[in-house]
Amino acid sequence: PSKPLPHDAIHYLTEDELGVDYGFWGCVAAGAIYKGMAIVTGKVRHDSEKKSKEVIKANGHKISEAEVLAGIILIILREDIKNDWPKIQQVQKSAWQAASPSRPLMTHKEIRRICDRIERLSTDWLALADGQTMTLKWEKRNRTMPSSQRAKARG
Repeated sequence: PSKPLPHDAIHYLTEDELGVDYGFWGCVAAGAIYKGMAIVTGKVRHDSEKKSKEVIKANGHKISEAEVLAGIILIILREDIKNDWPKIQQVQKSAWQAASPSRPLMTHKEIRRICDRIERLSTDWLALADGQTMTLKWEKRNRTMPSSQRAKARG
């Protein structure tokens, strides 16, 4: 039986390719801990619960936007329309959009790049034997963090 690429991996690839640093994975990297998650290596901060709540509260709208972006990619993959720009535009325009979006709608080039990367990772994922793992590393870029948060992060 095939094992589809996990939803969180779709999020990872979408956010990584778009440079979305404060979506789901950027928030996890900044200290957010969601229900069902566990710290498996490293030290847990003494104030980890407080830090997690602060990160999630400060970035709630960006987390929602990241969820929508990954959802759009999932629709594109499910409907096999990565090369049909008019249909992709319809999918994007019908998706929820923030009143003050953090980024413009995805370009066709970005979407094709994300879909291609997902297809490559899916091949690697399917090749894993039971019990094998795959590691993805999050590289923070600070490209989508608001300037007010960037100043706090530096200082």
